[in-house]
Amino acid sequence: MDYISPLDDRYYDELRDYAAVISEKAFVKYRLRVEILYLNFVVNVLSRVGLVKPLTKEEKERLLSLKFSDDDYERFKEIESKLGHDVKAIEYLFREKLSGVGLVRITHLTHLGLTSEDVNNLALGILVRIATYNYLMPELTNLLSTLVTLMERYASLPMLGRTHGQPATPTTLGKEIAYHACRLTHWFSVIADIKLQGKVSGATGSMASFSMISRDIDWIDELNRFVRGLGFEPALVTTQILPPDSLSQLLTSIGLMSQALINLAQDLWIYNMLGYVHVRGKPIGSSTMPHKVNPVDLENAEGNLKLGSSILMEISRHIQVSRLQRDLSDSTIKRNIGLGVAHVILGVRRLNAVLSSIDVDEDTISKDLNDHWEVLSEAVQVRLRALGMADAYERALTIFRVSRMGAEDYERALGELGVNDDTLRGLSPGKYIGYARELTMNCVSQCKYVLDIIKSRVNYEINTMKSLGFLEQ
Repeated sequence: MDYISPLDDRYYDELRDYAAVISEKAFVKYRLRVEILYLNFVVNVLSRVGLVKPLTKEEKERLLSLKFSDDDYERFKEIESKLGHDVKAIEYLFREKLSGVGLVRITHLTHLGLTSEDVNNLALGILVRIATYNYLMPELTNLLSTLVTLMERYASLPMLGRTHGQPATPTTLGKEIAYHACRLTHWFSVIADIKLQGKVSGATGSMASFSMISRDIDWIDELNRFVRGLGFEPALVTTQILPPDSLSQLLTSIGLMSQALINLAQDLWIYNMLGYVHVRGKPIGSSTMPHKVNPVDLENAEGNLKLGSSILMEISRHIQVSRLQRDLSDSTIKRNIGLGVAHVILGVRRLNAVLSSIDVDEDTISKDLNDHWEVLSEAVQVRLRALGMADAYERALTIFRVSRMGAEDYERALGELGVNDDTLRGLSPGKYIGYARELTMNCVSQCKYVLDIIKSRVNYEINTMKSLGFLEQ
């Protein structure tokens, strides 16, 4: 088969389930479901003012139980090819399906008062929420859980710090993992707090068509209630399109979170280069150098996160602008949201696979740390200043600014400074980790708290999608 995207070939087996919920066919399915729910809503509202007979319980069940099949998708494409309009094709398909279940009497109410964007914005919001909460968030919670395990295991493992690539004040491996974990919890909270907006407001946002249906109905209140029922925050004022800001905020947040994870991937790559960790995974090396085993999963994670972030942030930037009440430039752009999220999902999976199987070489970490006693210069000058030596920094600078120190060099340096302080005499690089362990365990507690909140939010979103018929029960 000839494919354009590697997601449809090289990575398809990993994304098969995801593809089924973000594909073009899935988008048609969601739009049909919006039309079904809207028709049920319209009949209920109009029956209250006597314009139509209310649905019987059995009729309502027939309406809400309508499903979207592969045959329906083929029929949709056939109708669309004749009409040249996708949403109108969905409406005609819907009418056919209503006739097929004996609901001809309400076919004239399908799509009543709506413009295409009323259906599209809600269906796209559903697709984005499914991609985010049914797929991306579970992958991220798995990753954060793995980070928690590593933090707890290595909270107290001393490790040489590096600033500007140079040996620096010691830290612990757990604390450095905690830095990345706490960044992830920040983005978790940001993403979970974003409430996507939705709208049903007609061709230019004035709800004009609804004034022609009935003046006895508070359409602003009723339509906002319908939008809320689908799990969206109703937009106060719109043009033909929904204000893009909440969607842009979500996509940008996922993109920036991906950048934070790229930072984690690159740090792991450097630790692997230094021999601190050994990345297991596919035993793929060089085509010409037999000795090599490359960290391909880690590099693949970085590449997919970069691509996914770039796609999502470019989409969020572009959709901020639409000429006057409507132009279609955003339509083709938005169809790539699922693509961007897919690359992020792949990146997160690869990153989690690496972290779940990583080997930490404690001997190499310890040896490297103990080869650099000069990193205790901070401890020395701070301690001596605290004890009253005004020029401690300047004196330490002349003694410690050497390429490398061992334990004996450190002892000589203390002698030159005339230090008899037991705290400094008993210090070693492995003992100079400050409150790294405590900070790490604080992060562990925060991560576990956030995980509980996110898992609850994920369950809520998934159950909502199921109850509305957008996901299978």
